[in-house]
Amino acid sequence: MMDVRNNFKEVEGKMSEGKAGVLVILLLIIVGLDPIFCEAFNTALHLEISNIEHAAAPRVMGGSILLSYSPLSISKSVALAMEYEDYRILHRYQKNKHGVFVLSLPLPEEKQKIRYRLIVDGLWTTDPNAGIERDSRRFLVSYFILPDTSGAPAPGVKVLPDGRIRFTHRSAPGNSVSLVGDFNRWDPFLTPVPESPVYPGVYSVTLTLPDEAKYYRYVLNGKEITDPENPRIARNGLGESVSVIE
Repeated sequence: MMDVRNNFKEVEGKMSEGKAGVLVILLLIIVGLDPIFCEAFNTALHLEISNIEHAAAPRVMGGSILLSYSPLSISKSVALAMEYEDYRILHRYQKNKHGVFVLSLPLPEEKQKIRYRLIVDGLWTTDPNAGIERDSRRFLVSYFILPDTSGAPAPGVKVLPDGRIRFTHRSAPGNSVSLVGDFNRWDPFLTPVPESPVYPGVYSVTLTLPDEAKYYRYVLNGKEITDPENPRIARNGLGESVSVIE
């Protein structure tokens, strides 16, 4: 008998790309940011960026690091280079409507201490709003410490460089979590998702999946749920919601 759970009709659960793109651009214009500044659109984050009036210490907001810088004199450009990228990549700040240079970066995984240097109008310097120390070459560098769970794998689905797929779920510590999908015949006992011994409440498993694998759900304490971090949803022949592997 054909498994009706594999008879899916995808529902986008979002506006058409054209309408969504127009709304994104309009909102960016309202808050005074150039659209190129927005790699992954997050309304709350970008409103926060727009409203920063004074530079402050780096902090975590959602899945991003938020940095700000106010120069002592008129500056035209501010960028940041990080130690774990060998200072080879420059991340450019943008000036908001209050004249504060701001930058948001995705949280790096499995990092607790971030070391970096600023480049202000072409000159290397430190961030006055962060800690300062000397690195192994005796150069002064800025640093800040991420909260305990910030370096954990980001929740959701991620395709790794080697082609494997990592599923990460966050919930209360001590839960029972497993993964079901069209790749394991929806069997709740075949693919447990263990809790991290380092990050309580972070459950993760990395799998090599067949190319045709497309749908999944988590089993949380015996109850199947969709991935709360994945907006792409499909429905099977029984009307059940499932998450779509990106």
